[in-house]
Amino acid sequence: MRKRSRRSLTSKNIFITLMILTGTTAIGFLFELMGLEEINVYTLFILGILLTAVVTASRTLSMASSAVGLLIFNFLFASPRYSVEAYNFGYPMDFIILIGVSLLVSSLASNSERMAYRTNILLETDQLFLKATGMEEIVSITAGQLNQLLDRPVVFYAPQGEGLSAPRCFHGAPGGALDEKAAAWTRENRTAAGARTARFAQAEYLYWPVATEESLYGVLGVAAGERPLTEMEGSLVRSLLSECALTLERDFYDQKRREAAAQMRDEKLRADLLRSISHDLRTPLTSISGSAGLLHDQDGRLSPEQKAQLILDIRDDALWLLGTVENLLAVTRMEDGRMTLHLRPELMSEVISEAMERTEKYAGGRQITAQQEDDLLMARIDARLIVQVIVNLIDNAIKYTPEGTTIRVCARAEGGQVIVSVADDGPGIPQEAKQRVFEMFYTTAKGTSDGRRGLGLGLALCRSIISAHGGSIRVADNAPHGAVFTFTLQEERIKCHG
Repeated sequence: MRKRSRRSLTSKNIFITLMILTGTTAIGFLFELMGLEEINVYTLFILGILLTAVVTASRTLSMASSAVGLLIFNFLFASPRYSVEAYNFGYPMDFIILIGVSLLVSSLASNSERMAYRTNILLETDQLFLKATGMEEIVSITAGQLNQLLDRPVVFYAPQGEGLSAPRCFHGAPGGALDEKAAAWTRENRTAAGARTARFAQAEYLYWPVATEESLYGVLGVAAGERPLTEMEGSLVRSLLSECALTLERDFYDQKRREAAAQMRDEKLRADLLRSISHDLRTPLTSISGSAGLLHDQDGRLSPEQKAQLILDIRDDALWLLGTVENLLAVTRMEDGRMTLHLRPELMSEVISEAMERTEKYAGGRQITAQQEDDLLMARIDARLIVQVIVNLIDNAIKYTPEGTTIRVCARAEGGQVIVSVADDGPGIPQEAKQRVFEMFYTTAKGTSDGRRGLGLGLALCRSIISAHGGSIRVADNAPHGAVFTFTLQEERIKCHG
């Protein structure tokens, strides 16, 4: 809402007054042509003068309109015509009465306009408070609305320890040391003080506490040293500050609720993490411990093939534990915001090859292949993290597909992006699970190929890493059967200079 002008004597209002007088005069001549009496024309001019008072709400223009209107009527319509003399000696008294009536009407119109303007400001304030969050925004709204209502500088002191912070000034400068004392006294006693009050009457600002029954949120001052506030203005300030305090209290409790909800989510995350770790790490640790015990206790009785198998089992379990711990640490860094990306141009063929080397060791009879349209395809990535993403996707396919499955990793360029997909021809993913596979700690109900349920961190980590790279990841059905995970990265083009 634009700031309302307090000057009624504007060029627009002067033009309106002239148009009303001109229109009244023209209609007066029309009344004469119609044969109406002089009293009808006189009444017409009275109506024009009152209309000017209502429309312009200016006392100056109302007085001028009364004087000019009577002179026009006297000169053009009253006998004798075209003379300022008049046979009717009541015209001077009419002039005085008309001026009084026009002043009264303009005063009522002006008050009505001010009340409507203030009502609109208060309604607008309610709407702004509903959307506001944070002390800074709420206080700024309050100061801006007060400035529109009062056209005065505003200052706000926020609580700071046992005292007040440095003042925030709106539309003006704060007062001196006396004003600071008045603001401090207001904070301590929760009572208005400052300009033209019993306390610190010589201060430049009048201060009010911004407080509810339980809490104080600050002290707000309005310049009132040179121009005292009217009773109506003071009532408006108190009403608006009461709304401001309630809004600040609502925002305070909303913030507390958000903090409590975040704390509950963190506690649930930790509880789920501990529960998953205690359940899922027990199986590989028991297997490693049992295999190592057999190698130690039955070394002389075991055949070379049995020893090799036990060693292979220990290695596979250790690799699974290593991958799980790496995912766990990476997820923790992501959640804490401590994961730093080191972006640089990388050949996707090298990234995919490294990921395949790390997963082929425990592929368990599954065939992992790579397909790339361009051997020089490059992306701007953190190679270490993208390798982890591809490893997690391949590992996920290994866990949930039977032996003999083909896992295919593809990469291509499209629309300035690198599209990477990891597809398998296994049993696929149920439709209801596709919406949740990227959630932390979510795993499908059916068992995996090696009997381990998994922590449900791998795909959640993939989503976090790809999102940090500015890309997206999704899962879909593979044709004719199976699942395909696809993610996007920013393509890096090689510039050749001839």
